Amino acid sequence: MKFPDPIQMVQDSGVPGDSHLGRVLAAELRRVTDTTAAAGRRALGRQEAGRFELALRRAREKRGGAVIGEFKLASPSLGAFAPKVTLEAQLESYQVGGVDCFSVLAEPQFFHGSAAHVRRAARFLVPVLYKGFVLSPLHLHEAADSDAAAVLLIARVLRGHTALFAEAARALGLEPLIELHGLDEAPYAQEAEARLVGLNARDLATFTVRESPAAPLRELFPRAVLIRESGVRTPAAARAAFAAGFDAVLIGEALMRSANQRRFLQDIFAPLPL
Repeated sequence: MKFPDPIQMVQDSGVPGDSHLGRVLAAELRRVTDTTAAAGRRALGRQEAGRFELALRRAREKRGGAVIGEFKLASPSLGAFAPKVTLEAQLESYQVGGVDCFSVLAEPQFFHGSAAHVRRAARFLVPVLYKGFVLSPLHLHEAADSDAAAVLLIARVLRGHTALFAEAARALGLEPLIELHGLDEAPYAQEAEARLVGLNARDLATFTVRESPAAPLRELFPRAVLIRESGVRTPAAARAAFAAGFDAVLIGEALMRSANQRRFLQDIFAPLPL
């Protein structure tokens, strides 16, 4: 596979360099440039393909919706907001509360994440999403070497290269979750034959949150698992996303800030139809 130059790809994306997303991408460009060639020496196809998707589909069928619990210590807009939270304690609360999958931030500078966090999360035997800003095959190898089941691919950034990165992810045993920020990006996910499609309600340039319906997305991806990302601040908001047609929700900041993650999750699941 011939991958694009990551610097040129970021430039072609049109993301403003002084935006939150632009600063994150610049940091990740520096990181992949500095990464040694030792990355990705493990054998291809280690992961059992489909674990992440299957967990979400089963939850949707069983109780009306699935929840991806995210571990995130900071963000570009808020800075560090969970300095005393430990990964193992947080994910144990998620697991007991009934989450179906984990999402773990891997970007170090602005989100205080790491591949080591992803690897530690995988020890819970819950399917884990490597959530980063993939710009290079080195990111994919980092995800695979961290025992992730799935990897986030942001169409806003990868654009016409989304299908190429999705194919490379699958070759490493990773399930690509294609993240969209608007229906104009849907053709990139369609070309990638996406089975996991996330609609991010947060503008990655300004980090403001907007409402986004599921119906137009379902018309474009009738067989995919549709995931509402960002802006799910309450159990009621999660239930509303399911009622609107999303199969799953990804909840990060609200769970990280919650004083009782188990209760938060139970409040989502209890009223859902069996």
